[in-house]
Amino acid sequence: MKKLLVLACLTIIVFSSHAQFLQNQLPPLSAESFRTGVEAYNLNRYGEALAQFERALTFAERDPLALYWLGKAYYKMGLSDSAFRHWREASLAANGSPFVDSRLELAGAMEDPEGLKPASHYARVTELTGQKGKNKYFLRPSWIEPLKNGSMYVVSHGSNELLLIDANGRILKNINGGTSGFDRPFACTVLDDGTIFLSEFQSNRIVKLSAEGKILSYFGSDGGTKSLVGPQYLTADKDGFIYVVDSGFARVVKYDKDGKRLLSFGNSTAFFDGFVIPTGIALANNSIYVADMFRKTIYIFDFYGNFREKLDISSLHSPEGLRIIDDRYLLIADSDRILQIDLSDLSETELYHSERKKPRIISAAYDANGELVAADFDASEIVYLSDFESRFSGLYVDIEKIHSDSFPEISFELKVRDRRGRAISGLNLSNFYATEGITVREKTIEGDKAVNHLFSSINSISSLVFEGSLDYVNDIDYIFLLEVSRKNLANRAFINETVASIMNASGPSSNGRLLEAGKTAQAASAPGIAAMTSAIYKAEADENWRFDSGLKLAAISLFGSNKRKAIVYIGSGEINTAMSAASTISELAMLLYQNDIALYSVVGSKDKAPKELEYLCSKSGGQILYANSPAGFNSIPQSILSRNTGRYLLSFRSEAADGFGKSYIPLSLEVYLRDRSGKDESGFFAALR
Repeated sequence: MKKLLVLACLTIIVFSSHAQFLQNQLPPLSAESFRTGVEAYNLNRYGEALAQFERALTFAERDPLALYWLGKAYYKMGLSDSAFRHWREASLAANGSPFVDSRLELAGAMEDPEGLKPASHYARVTELTGQKGKNKYFLRPSWIEPLKNGSMYVVSHGSNELLLIDANGRILKNINGGTSGFDRPFACTVLDDGTIFLSEFQSNRIVKLSAEGKILSYFGSDGGTKSLVGPQYLTADKDGFIYVVDSGFARVVKYDKDGKRLLSFGNSTAFFDGFVIPTGIALANNSIYVADMFRKTIYIFDFYGNFREKLDISSLHSPEGLRIIDDRYLLIADSDRILQIDLSDLSETELYHSERKKPRIISAAYDANGELVAADFDASEIVYLSDFESRFSGLYVDIEKIHSDSFPEISFELKVRDRRGRAISGLNLSNFYATEGITVREKTIEGDKAVNHLFSSINSISSLVFEGSLDYVNDIDYIFLLEVSRKNLANRAFINETVASIMNASGPSSNGRLLEAGKTAQAASAPGIAAMTSAIYKAEADENWRFDSGLKLAAISLFGSNKRKAIVYIGSGEINTAMSAASTISELAMLLYQNDIALYSVVGSKDKAPKELEYLCSKSGGQILYANSPAGFNSIPQSILSRNTGRYLLSFRSEAADGFGKSYIPLSLEVYLRDRSGKDESGFFAALR
């Protein structure tokens, strides 16, 4: 008995630190509805789950766990106000829940990220040091180039290498130029197809490398004054043209992607005094921004090299690396600090000032996960920085689907976002910590009777396996939502051509179905171009067509997909607000956003789409394209695949008793990325037996 009492005390301590609501002894009908609701939720059947949780609460109206799950179902259906109300009720019924309070704060911030003030100050979190004792990893880092998957290239000027570093700061790959090697590389830029251009300061040339790091060619040694002398910073535009700062001749040289020299500019003219020591270069708004370290200023040119103006920034110390953020901000590595300039009004924000006595920060960038990273050349270190608002929190974790049919083998899908709703990419097993609730039954003899004792504890899951990320899945599930107005159906050939064009540009395992935005709901067509073509030509015009209900049904049809998800609305640009039902535009936007469904609109007429449609497309990560769009509709799959998802798949072997499929098994997941963290609480049932 003494042993059992100690165990019971330990159980109480463990649960008091655990945020998951304990499952109360529910009435039979309530317990059955709760189990059915959890199973439906874990199959992405959120409407069914919502109804079951509501039913469970009719028999146990103050149960915190059922209230919490009901909030989760409302949230997935895009009904944020209802979700937040039930989460607050759950916290109140449980006499307070730090976990739910934190979730409410983060969910509210993600719903309106524009309401968050831009970070104005960053602090050092950690650093990646180039040398530890006798071990040398890199020397004098001169450039940081973030990649969309959360990793980044770092140019190591001192050790003649290009390093690939993952989101956790681990060096994955050293690219050293093969047998010929690199000769004092300085900066790099990466095209959309992964092609890398690297400047070699000592060899006076640019190296073109494949995405795998294989040398493809060299250029820049054209002879005489056309040759580069000490190339340093460089960048590329969306068309693949390369702009190189030639420090020896104090100019900028423009090349095409094959290395053909096109023009140079920056020397003295009647309108421009000429560079003295040009350094960083960046492109935005059809303009080229070039820093001059000696003159302590930034100059602006057009894409033909014509001087436009000088930025009126009087406080620069010694500007070097430049980078454009969101076509609005200019990020400047300014010797001992990182400065951000708002190009709309030239306001200045000092994001970070180095703690070192003699720093030389020559490159700074935001990585794909929104963290600020800097290269300190003389200190031979990469510095990771974080804003105070996101420190020790800031990650929103959402366990979306738990597969428990093969119990005790469990797999689950989740997504991770920051407080601004941006997907967190590049995570691996080291970023996750999971626990599950374990109930142990022990039988003892007390007097002359056998007594069963149930002991609950929270166990760390040691068998956790990282199965991969959706970021690397190139297949797309489409619902083509068809406006069935007479005006739109008059263009059936255009509609059919659009659908075929998008599907042919997508991966071979991508899937497409067509759904009419009609007056009444109906099922989507069978998958495939032939079935959709048949549906397009059979569609009957109806002036009482419903965009809102059609969009909602299209989204629900994609809930269970394990591919990337998109709705392509093909119409005249209208959304027939006169026939809108109870779903508001904001609710539809949250329905798409919470389920990672991108909305694209193809407008067959020249009429400008309404602002409500623009909002829905923008909020979900999609866009509006018109019939005369120069990019064509083939750009839609490219756009979908370019987005980070922040979605991951993990698995483990459960050690919990299955309870014949009637025992709720809590599952908790914590995610860590340097000084940021987040948590979700979920649960599952084993299959009934």
